Amino acid sequence: IVSHNGTLDKFIGDCIMALWNAPRHVALHAGSAVAAALRMQVVLISLWDHWAAKGLPPIRFRVGINTDSVFVGNFGCDHRINYTVLGDGVNLASRLEAANKAFQTVVLVSERTMTQAC
Repeated sequence: IVSHNGTLDKFIGDCIMALWNAPRHVALHAGSAVAAALRMQVVLISLWDHWAAKGLPPIRFRVGINTDSVFVGNFGCDHRINYTVLGDGVNLASRLEAANKAFQTVVLVSERTMTQAC
C-alpha cells in the first residue's frame, strides 16, 4: 500500500482499510490503488509454498476498490479522534470487497475506478 503511494488507515478485524490521494495528493491514485491490490495478491501467492513447507495453509484475501469524493479528516469527539474517510464511496468499496466471495474473485473495482485507472 505505502509503496504505491497509499495511506494505511486502519485494521478492522481481518480488514485493512487504505486510501489514496489523502492526506497527500496522488496524481494517478486510482491506478496506484489497483496496482497495490494486484501486487499484494502476487506477493501473497509467492508465500504459499513457504507456508506449505511449514504445514501452514495458504492465506487468501479480497480487495474492493472504489474511487469517489468522500469526507476525509479527523473525526470523533473530545476523547477519541481518528483520521479516516467517511461516505457512500467508502461503503461501496466495502461492498465490492464482500462481493468477491460471490463472484469467486479476489479484486473487484468500481466502474469509476476502472475508468480512471486505465
